[in-house]
Amino acid sequence: MRPFRFRAAAALVMRRKQEDAARQQLAAADAARRRADLQAQAAAGAADRAAAAATEACRAGAEGWRLGWHQSWMTRKRLEADAGRQAAAVSADAAGRATAEVQLAHQRRRALERLRDRAWHRHQREAGRLELREMNELATLRHHARPEDEP
Repeated sequence: MRPFRFRAAAALVMRRKQEDAARQQLAAADAARRRADLQAQAAAGAADRAAAAATEACRAGAEGWRLGWHQSWMTRKRLEADAGRQAAAVSADAAGRATAEVQLAHQRRRALERLRDRAWHRHQREAGRLELREMNELATLRHHARPEDEP
């Protein structure tokens, strides 16, 4: 019997490479998402500090121009916080798509591996069946070849 050969072995190698690439993209997307989350939190903290500083300046009775400056500074920090939240949402969406790609690549690889395993088990069963048939033929030949006087 010929040795086992999985015909779709090249496709399985390709699927493994695709899954590895998808996992690398997921890792990059996840790192980008974490960075965007940290930046959004930092921007939100800066906006909160700007609001607190504006409130304190108002309480201290600061000049009008200084209150205007605090208002525009606070507005700028709020806009930066909004942009950070938007960037974090975009990064989270990209990470979600990357996760879906990894899951799909994993499913495709596992499907080919199951096909390979089934083919291997069929090959093993066939090899066992052929070996049993050869052993039966050998036993039959020995039985017919023995002399008549042996029991």
